[in-house]
Amino acid sequence: MSGYREGKSGVNVKRLVQNIAEQYSFEPQIAAIVELVANALDAKSSEIQIKLDKNAGILAIIDNGIGMDKRQFIEYHDFAATTKERGKGIGFAGQGAKLALNFCKKVITETWSSNYHGYSEWCLKGNDAPYKIFDGGKLDLDHLGTKVTLYLNKNSIDFYTEEVIENTIIEHYFPLIHCELREFYKNLFYKDGTKIFLNEKEIVMDKSFEELLEYKKNIIIKFRHNEVYGIIGQTKNGNAFLQDLQGIMICTFGKVIERTYFRKEPKNKERIIGWIEAPYLIEAVTTDKCRFQKGNKTWEGFFRKAQTEFSAWLEEIGLLESSIKREVEYTNIEKEINFILKNFPDLSFFGTTIKREVAIPDGNGEQRDMGEGTQKVKGTIGGDSQGGGLSVYPGEEHGEGPTLEKGEGSNATSKPRSIKGGIRITEDERPDVDKESWFDGETVAINKSHPAYKKAKLSGLLNYHILKTVILSIIEFNLDKGNISEPQKAFEIQQRFFKIWGEQ
Repeated sequence: MSGYREGKSGVNVKRLVQNIAEQYSFEPQIAAIVELVANALDAKSSEIQIKLDKNAGILAIIDNGIGMDKRQFIEYHDFAATTKERGKGIGFAGQGAKLALNFCKKVITETWSSNYHGYSEWCLKGNDAPYKIFDGGKLDLDHLGTKVTLYLNKNSIDFYTEEVIENTIIEHYFPLIHCELREFYKNLFYKDGTKIFLNEKEIVMDKSFEELLEYKKNIIIKFRHNEVYGIIGQTKNGNAFLQDLQGIMICTFGKVIERTYFRKEPKNKERIIGWIEAPYLIEAVTTDKCRFQKGNKTWEGFFRKAQTEFSAWLEEIGLLESSIKREVEYTNIEKEINFILKNFPDLSFFGTTIKREVAIPDGNGEQRDMGEGTQKVKGTIGGDSQGGGLSVYPGEEHGEGPTLEKGEGSNATSKPRSIKGGIRITEDERPDVDKESWFDGETVAINKSHPAYKKAKLSGLLNYHILKTVILSIIEFNLDKGNISEPQKAFEIQQRFFKIWGEQ
């Protein structure tokens, strides 16, 4: 043994490790596994072993990656430092071990790289997290890589089972354990492949998408200079084991960051699953790397493109009506709502006509690549003579629309245009949905099957009901995007909206 070092991770670390755990939408025991596997993948591991010994109260994660050097191993224990910059990997070094301090008696980490070998003992003691590093020390790791051993407390022993761990891997790393998708990742990111084992048994889903899905569609989404690939489909009857995977998985480097329906409410929602790998979105993930940043331009731009593809597929297979007839004429109430929004500072974006430089198709113009800067024009998906519909050019939904960015694509010229603002109202009959309405960013769909709608109609209060559902849907949308941070502010917006309406 050539060296020994003791240290403390900071002041009131107990609160810090609790704060880290609170960032996640799932239990810290789950988050620890997700992060430790992410660290192993960042370390270029081709094999990750997870071992659970319930009798001994030990959970170990061993990888065959590149390990840590001395500096990285010291920083691994520091709450103020990380061995990677934001946006460079799918995890943060040491995050899994720091999370484990919440529910472990101690954490032992052994690492072996090309120029360093050592191990550490780490625990939470009072408000601090003291650790000991043994440079040159050796336990039982006999190859390059890292082994993290969690000595579980009583509650965590009861929490962990093989089923819980396997479901965690399937939920958060589905692309890397699926027989077809992991070949895709091997070709692009993990040249030696990736295998994850639980107590010596490989976690793998060996059914192809042809066996699992019907109405399967391969999709390509282009945004600026990026091109991403995906698969969407509807699960075949009898594939109940896929229920926990419902929604479209948005992934970076094989890690599932979010599941979404792109603000749509399709029929048979629970049977829709899909996968999209978008590595460039790594720059848009949150600190815990388990969500995307609301309002991030890169994420929002991708979201609009993917939403268009998803909507087209839903219409194609009859799960989303492309044109919903309006039993009630909403033109006047739309004008009334948009007038209020236009004069409402917090929500003025939704009711204002915007002037923007857009790319107009022009045979003599420059070659331009696809991206933002589009306008609503006749001929777009859901479009009409007034320019309603999704904000895409004809052809853009297929990746052929002109934009303001130079590159390969259609010829176009930049010209100023006024883009029609304001929300539109449509109707849908969805007895399977409990929501009174939903908003996808441009259109509020009123659920005619909702009991409140029916009662309001019978009572002659339909206009008021529509006003209420529209503003609540817009507030919900803004809360989701992070534009409204406090519930109290959302309540105040609703009150002010109806005050302005009443004063008109």
